[in-house]
Amino acid sequence: MRKGFYVGFVVSLLVLLCVPRANAQGDNRFGAGVFVDRNVPVLGFSDRYSAGLKYGATFDYRLSNRTTLEFEYHHASLSDGKIEDDAFYWPVDKKWYYSPEAESKFNMNSFLITALSHLGETSAGNLALSPYLAIGAGVYDYQDRVSGLVYPGQSVEPLDEDLLLLPSDDDHTPLGITLGLGMTVEQGRYGLDFRARYHMVLGDLRPMEAWGIKSVFPISMVDLRTTFKIYW
Repeated sequence: MRKGFYVGFVVSLLVLLCVPRANAQGDNRFGAGVFVDRNVPVLGFSDRYSAGLKYGATFDYRLSNRTTLEFEYHHASLSDGKIEDDAFYWPVDKKWYYSPEAESKFNMNSFLITALSHLGETSAGNLALSPYLAIGAGVYDYQDRVSGLVYPGQSVEPLDEDLLLLPSDDDHTPLGITLGLGMTVEQGRYGLDFRARYHMVLGDLRPMEAWGIKSVFPISMVDLRTTFKIYW
């Protein structure tokens, strides 16, 4: 998947270099794009999951040459949570036990509104380059489900590894904010948007004390994104 992402990026950049330049950047008032990016949990959230993919779509409305409003929907999915490979210590026989049937998955759907503050524009051949600061906010709807964990509160030997905890579900729709830096590369009606940003979601994940996993608040992520856009 990662190799295909880089190949698509190179092909998109070559297309931009080959298309004759049309209107100046400020003449394009609307834009739409699609993206696939790398979603990286950070801080306490990184104790639960490793990086995964996120995909989505954007719609742009350019208020001026310096300010653009971006409306974004994205979906993120993280699976194979780290708890699947964690063991808990059972004090009755002083041994460590794994949960062979453990499954952990995090899904998130979000709608964000972001203000892009362009810091200027430079040209490189037929390309218009514009770095920007991105500040946004929106709604993050997420579900975190953990199932198949062996019940660690047993008190009689031997441990019954078929006795499982009920599945736990954290299902919330909190607000969140984002902060990022990016660069648009435009060639007439076509463009690439490169961005790195931080998400702070004002939601929580419950602790799993037997496995030494603390509660998470806020849920923090960093994403690295490349968006292909068309302007009109």
